[in-house]
Amino acid sequence: DCMTNPLIVVRPVSVTDAMLINTDVTEADYAAWSAVTTYALGDRCIVTTDVHLIYESLAAGNLNHNPVTDATNWIEVSPTNRWALFDGSNSTVTTAPSGSMTYTLRPVGGINAFAALNLTGVNTVRVRLTHATLGTVYDTTTDISSTPPDVGWWAWFFGTRTAPSLMVLTDLPGILGCDLIVDFSGTVDMSVGVVLFGEARSVGVGLLQGARVGIVDYSRKETDTWGNTVLVQRAFAKRANFSIPIMSGQVDSVIDYLATLRAIPCLWIGSGQYASSVVYGFYKAFEVVIAYSTVSDCSLDIEGMT
Repeated sequence: DCMTNPLIVVRPVSVTDAMLINTDVTEADYAAWSAVTTYALGDRCIVTTDVHLIYESLAAGNLNHNPVTDATNWIEVSPTNRWALFDGSNSTVTTAPSGSMTYTLRPVGGINAFAALNLTGVNTVRVRLTHATLGTVYDTTTDISSTPPDVGWWAWFFGTRTAPSLMVLTDLPGILGCDLIVDFSGTVDMSVGVVLFGEARSVGVGLLQGARVGIVDYSRKETDTWGNTVLVQRAFAKRANFSIPIMSGQVDSVIDYLATLRAIPCLWIGSGQYASSVVYGFYKAFEVVIAYSTVSDCSLDIEGMT
């Protein structure tokens, strides 16, 4: 039996300097790199053109060595705070101590999907599309404040509340020439790991029942010869396995499409009923079994980004 929804794949648009029209998130993590400044061991600087990265000096007397091209004297630390939510990694986050932040972007082409992932302390996300001639063509606010874990009066009053860590929209109108405006509001410890947008594409006619979801845990779990166990919590990545029926006339186009996504982090949206079936990551493998004359079966193994 098939679930109601097909598998939806969103290939994110790469955000460039030209796309970022406006934001109230500053880019002042450290002073910008200067060719006339002598950096000591451990000094840090930022490069704000194209790469938007923080670098740390690996040598004393570090003068006129460009961090972007000189791996001997510099090491990359992380993206700048302003650009961390566009770097494609869940582990790096953009923070907003003020409890709010806004971004205005001008995508090239039309987009019909948006997602914000690895959210902490975020209460609402407002997404708008505005057009110079048509005005506001899309405006929706999603409330993702914390909720009780279970149904009932005890859980409502005494249960530990948890907030969703992601929000996904797949109903954007896809009108060309629009600006995308995203407003986040929340607490003073608010952070956003990934913001992505692009074209959503359906794969297959529906997900088969029996999809498998879980995590890959990278925590350290070691037991010595005396039986003492050491547990060190580290990052984890979501994982999923989907089985998708494909009409035989679409087999070649699906294979060709998936081949273009190899080693590219995408948003894979399974059942709309379960947030755990939404995975931002890459496929480890896929296989199509041409089982019947009219319908074939596709199996996808997805591993999430940390």
